[in-house]
Amino acid sequence: MSKKTIALIDWNWMGHHPTYFTEFASALAEIGYDVLPFCPDPEDFSKRLSIIENLKSQHLGKIFPAQTLTPSPLGRIRPGRFRPHHQAVKQFGGIGSRLRTWEKQFQKKINAVFFACIYDSQFRYLKYGSPFLGYPWAGLYLHARSFRMPGTPIPYTGGLPCPERIFTLKSCLGVALLDEWAENPMRDLIGEDKSVTIFPDFTDVILPASDGKNNSLAGKISNFSNGKKIISLLGHLQRTKGIVEFTNAAKAPESQNVFFFLGGELNWSEITSSEKESLKEDWENIQNVFCHFDRIKDEATLNQVIAISDIVFAAYRDFPNSSNILTKAAYFRKPIIVSDGYLMAERVRKFELGEVVPEGDQNAINDTLQKMLQPSYYAELEKRAKWDEYNQIHSSQQLLKSFKELFSNL
Repeated sequence: MSKKTIALIDWNWMGHHPTYFTEFASALAEIGYDVLPFCPDPEDFSKRLSIIENLKSQHLGKIFPAQTLTPSPLGRIRPGRFRPHHQAVKQFGGIGSRLRTWEKQFQKKINAVFFACIYDSQFRYLKYGSPFLGYPWAGLYLHARSFRMPGTPIPYTGGLPCPERIFTLKSCLGVALLDEWAENPMRDLIGEDKSVTIFPDFTDVILPASDGKNNSLAGKISNFSNGKKIISLLGHLQRTKGIVEFTNAAKAPESQNVFFFLGGELNWSEITSSEKESLKEDWENIQNVFCHFDRIKDEATLNQVIAISDIVFAAYRDFPNSSNILTKAAYFRKPIIVSDGYLMAERVRKFELGEVVPEGDQNAINDTLQKMLQPSYYAELEKRAKWDEYNQIHSSQQLLKSFKELFSNL
């Protein structure tokens, strides 16, 4: 009997997307599925896959060559209110058409589609495109705002979360979540006939090979820090990531013997013009801040920066979601500071990974950072932190079990 085939789909390729997509392809093949990948950068995917394949056992399934997929642009449909509906038909119908063409070419049936990342804004009108897609599907619903913060808009888009418009469709086989707390609310929403599975919040933890010249980003940070303790805020930098609080912490008089690194692509959305000018002035004038406002080129470079940091700053705002920065910090055994209220705080408390502060409380942030910088702090944390337990729960090996559960009724 021929193996079942899963089409793995993502038209996003920034931040965590390449890592997740590559691990998903590898895990599905390791379980025994044949995998047909569609993504924006097949070449980058192939490079990433070759790296992790060297670390894993022989696959039972096959990964077919990846095909290029990008978002469908909004057409000039009038009236304008119908444009999102038309785009959904084009996007999902286009995917379905390509899958059927592939089936004819290779004489092989595609049994299901797995969307590597489902955002509310991109799937809001899926019901109009689903008949044209024409395949049963499942996917990873990345955020759980609709359950954690009901009725609140999604930052930077302004739209409300809409899982009821997505996962109640008959074509949906099931949904994967990163937030274990959201499992029961999602089950209540979509019913017992669909799978709801918790995925590990895994991440790539590979480090770059040393060239012996210390001219990497981490090497530059170490040189500039001149032996001072390093506090880092990394990733896709925006207001919700706490860049204002991070900058204010660096300005505090008690922080002048500490080095602050701010690294990643910068998004000015939802930052007022006056606040923007103030931040720019601070970054130019504060001597103990090093800013790198370019996308950190690869996961290995980002990991190396975390590995040289003394504290990972993740005191985010309006952020009820998971973040794999937490997993990276745990893997490299780095204390992390997070905001109270939601998933990250729950995990930091449960596994004793660092400190929790009230969201947006600058005084608490400053005081807590000073506490974490004390010579005795790390030694005490090391005695109680459950880093190994956390890493096991959120490993790529755990992903195999999650996929088996998700597709158990396929």
